[in-house]
Amino acid sequence: MHINSNHRIFFLIAFPIFVISGCRKDENVKSAAVKPEKRIIEFFGSNNSVNRPAVIKLSKDTVYILDSDITRESGEQLIIEQGTVIKAGERNPSNPGSADPGRGSLTIRPGGVLIANGTEAEPIIFTSNTMAGSQRINWGGVIIEGKAPNNDRTATGVPTDFSCSIRFLRVEFAALTLRSVGNTSLVENVMVSYTDKNGISAFNISGGTFNAKNLVSFACSGPADYYITNGYTGKLQHLLAMRHPFFGNMGSQPQRALASLFIENNPSNPVNARPFTFPQISNLTAVGPNGQNGSVSSYADTNIRVASIVTTNSTCFSIRNSVFLGFPAKAWILDDVNTALAIVDSRSVMSYSYFHSLDTSKTLFLAQGVYPPFGSSDFKGYVLSPAFNNKLLPQIQSLLLPDIFVYNKPAFLPGVGSPLLTGANFSGDFSAAFYDKVSHVGAFGSQSWTNGWTNFTPLKTNYNFSL
Repeated sequence: MHINSNHRIFFLIAFPIFVISGCRKDENVKSAAVKPEKRIIEFFGSNNSVNRPAVIKLSKDTVYILDSDITRESGEQLIIEQGTVIKAGERNPSNPGSADPGRGSLTIRPGGVLIANGTEAEPIIFTSNTMAGSQRINWGGVIIEGKAPNNDRTATGVPTDFSCSIRFLRVEFAALTLRSVGNTSLVENVMVSYTDKNGISAFNISGGTFNAKNLVSFACSGPADYYITNGYTGKLQHLLAMRHPFFGNMGSQPQRALASLFIENNPSNPVNARPFTFPQISNLTAVGPNGQNGSVSSYADTNIRVASIVTTNSTCFSIRNSVFLGFPAKAWILDDVNTALAIVDSRSVMSYSYFHSLDTSKTLFLAQGVYPPFGSSDFKGYVLSPAFNNKLLPQIQSLLLPDIFVYNKPAFLPGVGSPLLTGANFSGDFSAAFYDKVSHVGAFGSQSWTNGWTNFTPLKTNYNFSL
């Protein structure tokens, strides 16, 4: 296995929640020059102030401390320059390596706007205000709320609502929530890593119509890497969900689950809530812990829904050109009759995709009693019928991804001769102009879109701390 035993010991002694791991020697992260730091609340003023500035601009020559819950209300904008670092959590002067648990969040209310356009060389970074290696508690995250349709709040919203332009953006040690975000918003090249231990998903997509590309969820601990619910109807392409074996905890949203991708219509009113959740997803790679040393017991819990993908609660979907691998027992769990009916009626389709789980007898799993008299063997036969061009993978090695489980520097590009390099299909709904018509299946082909702006070792990165 690929988890270094020395790192495992350090993990147990030094910081019991987060860890850096891998079979290669960790690279040294150099200290950047210390920039001046300012509390971000100084620019915002009180949330109740009549003198709140309509437009606030943050520049990269300053590091900003987000130690309170900040909002941008309707008619207000927050503009963040490329290369800007924002550190969340209130540091304790008597213990500089610590931060006050949960302190600091940014919320864009309906009608407010966030402009955060980084570049490949200078991404915008939201991270923890704690010393490298001691990030034990998460902060409140980034929440963007728009006016687009949402079946939990406003079914008759504004599909073309503009809430944000976020590109080359990292959110570390917290989650990103996109609620009712409209399709004129721009969401591209966004990474969320090391979300909290206590049960929040990395990307929380609640309603809305926005489209997005090049998303990364890495080493996140909550119930789902991508939680899609409440009537979301957008398009997504090139998504990576990379689970770390040390982290896996249930939460309340979604419930009883550990999954890379969890799709449901509405958790409290699944049958009648409109519009139906209906994402169109192409080129997703979902990677589970694959039985690595140190895997937490929750990945083997048979009382919860543990799988690469869970579809439930009357949802619809169209997923193509994707790879689901590395979960212990199941790759796809279908546990709801209305979701099953949508598949049988061809309203929902899974096609041109690969499935793998360590227990090959349950890779494609239909929960008992969901669609009698049919069971998992029937579900498997249906998903693998020639019309859908799906394939089972008995062994991950056949994909030629030798370094994908090197967690401090994972290599995602398939090797020469990998079946993932060809076979994608973009006919029908996937012929839309939004989709890049690539040949590869999964998130990566012969070139990586993660170079330059991502960081797979935020625990080791010194963000403006003098040493």
